[in-house]
Amino acid sequence: MSEEPVREWEANVYEFLTADIPESAMNAGSNVVLNVVAATVAGSTVSAHQHAQAAPLADGNATVLGTDKSYHPTHSALLNTAAAITPEIEEGHNWGGHVGASIVAGAIGVAEAENCSGEEFVKACVRSYELCVRIEYAIFAMKAKLNEAVPWLLRDPHATWTTIGPALTAAQCMGATGEQLREVFRTAANLAVISMHDPYEEGAPARNFTAGYSAQAGVSAAVLAMSGVKGSATAIADVYDPFQSMLEEGEFDRLFSELGTVWEIENAYFKWAPSCRYTHPPLDALEQMDIEAICPSEIESIDVYTYANAVAMGQKHPKTMTGAKFSIPYVLARRLVAGPLELADFMSAAVADTATQQLADRVNVHHDDAFEAAFPDEWGASVEITLTSGETLHKTCPYPKGDYRNPLSETAFRSLCKDLFATAVGDETAQSAVDGWSEIMNTEIRSLIELLSPK
Repeated sequence: MSEEPVREWEANVYEFLTADIPESAMNAGSNVVLNVVAATVAGSTVSAHQHAQAAPLADGNATVLGTDKSYHPTHSALLNTAAAITPEIEEGHNWGGHVGASIVAGAIGVAEAENCSGEEFVKACVRSYELCVRIEYAIFAMKAKLNEAVPWLLRDPHATWTTIGPALTAAQCMGATGEQLREVFRTAANLAVISMHDPYEEGAPARNFTAGYSAQAGVSAAVLAMSGVKGSATAIADVYDPFQSMLEEGEFDRLFSELGTVWEIENAYFKWAPSCRYTHPPLDALEQMDIEAICPSEIESIDVYTYANAVAMGQKHPKTMTGAKFSIPYVLARRLVAGPLELADFMSAAVADTATQQLADRVNVHHDDAFEAAFPDEWGASVEITLTSGETLHKTCPYPKGDYRNPLSETAFRSLCKDLFATAVGDETAQSAVDGWSEIMNTEIRSLIELLSPK
């Protein structure tokens, strides 16, 4: 079995895992941690997660965030990561998926059990993020070929990098040596937890738990590698060499040669509404209009033009919370009917609202070549509202609020996180939690998690 890196990009990975991290990347990492923790706390209140929290899981000292329950770190990884993605308001990256959710929520139980400092945890998260976002970029290049080759929808972001992220973060929190980190990476880089169908439109709770299973596998890989289980060196070549031909010549190697100099975590985005990000460009275009002056009954039709991935979110009649979060017609209709979107707008009573359903019937989503050509660098959409009077309103959004080129203000970001915390712990505790987690670099993880206990 090879003890040395079998490829230059693999050598870059191991060198990077001990590299210094600049202040700007650490600050970005702190924000990712705060956002994901807040989303996890909010997600823990959803009924499916409350049922799961009562399952006969292994005892341990890793907290299920936002609750008074603790389990073994592998099981807290399962529950916390599933909860993190449920509200659909966690951090993401333009290259494809929600990179930080499994890294933060998956490994935070290990950080707690190991009594890590906040600074240690953020460093581990940042390093894992930089590796995972590059793996993500390559996997998305492969995704279309996979979907053509098999009769299943192999949809990410619940796949390989959501295993690598918690594995490497957990191992760093456990004090892994360079040799152990190598085996953790080789093991996790050869794992993929992929559902054969993504029921995002149906909204089955299993959809969100796939991310939890992936994180659980990652933490398990770290625990076993730390105990001496070896990963596969051959897999590094056999699994990842094909990416060389799927990407432009030299691009895959360049991604990893830039480790330590290009910090992609600084390009993370933060959502401002609790729905799939593909719904955000049209929602943001809508927000540019004087929509408070528009009566829904006076709308003849709404036409949305966007890139192909978002067109898949054109279902008009979601039946569940998750289904509604992945429906552009529902999101736009609900905003026009009920005002600024909150978590409550995706609960069963709101989803069944007659006025919202009737307006969603009049929303049509179309593919647009220009937006397709700009994607994924720009996540754009245009919205045209035709009123019964014949008047038309039109706005375009090249990339929505929360994008690194159109960031939320610090006040808006902290307010968002406070509202998410408040769903589980109340307003007063939520403010203390935001203040505490904003000082993560100077605090122990255990102390911060104690701020999230329901009073």
